[in-house]
Amino acid sequence: MSGREAGVRAVIFDSGGTLVHDKGFSRVLSEKISTALQVIAGLEVSPVRIEKLWECSEWQREDVELWDLARVMFLLRGLGLTPTVRLSELVYAAVLEAYLEGFELERSAPLVLRGLKEAGFKLGILTNVGSYELVKLRYEREGLLDLFDVVIASQAFPWRKPSRRIFEAACYLLGVKPAEAVYVGDDAQLDIAGAKAAGLRAIQVLKYAREKSQLADAWIESIEELPAAIEKLMRPGSR
Repeated sequence: MSGREAGVRAVIFDSGGTLVHDKGFSRVLSEKISTALQVIAGLEVSPVRIEKLWECSEWQREDVELWDLARVMFLLRGLGLTPTVRLSELVYAAVLEAYLEGFELERSAPLVLRGLKEAGFKLGILTNVGSYELVKLRYEREGLLDLFDVVIASQAFPWRKPSRRIFEAACYLLGVKPAEAVYVGDDAQLDIAGAKAAGLRAIQVLKYAREKSQLADAWIESIEELPAAIEKLMRPGSR
């Protein structure tokens, strides 16, 4: 399979629900923040209350990603604490640890990514997340970071999926046209509808998807089926 011969030069991935899966992130996050607050500030706050404050911040917007450090600061203020630099950064460190422990890499991801890279595709990550640092640490820890030509976290941009602008930015940074890229994700609206609106082809991973998109160019049950799906998608006459 050759990306160039098939007219596709890049494969861009969602992260959560595609390359990694949730194994109790909300619980791990609230417990780690609760422990950090007790150790650092001597404050006992239940994980349940922390989870509610984290998810229901009035400062969040659907179209713009709030940096997780900012979410920490708002959470601290909601608890009646002044979000000093030291306190905010220490709690933010606990948030990063929670992300790393609360998600697990799909077992077949390394083999699939290396195979696509060897086939000549440019690879990218485009994910809605409140910390670029987290994404970098996640794939660096797995020994996969160098496989990706670009890593795009919505925290670092003025848009988030499903905005067509962030998909267009991903293609621009990879040096390809939208029609030369395939986006791989699980969410019907954020990933598939967003990618299609920007002119990319889209493959939906159904393993953790809440709903099946009718807009996808192809569907796979898990990431290990991706190479075959791309090859089939590139055949003459495919949708």
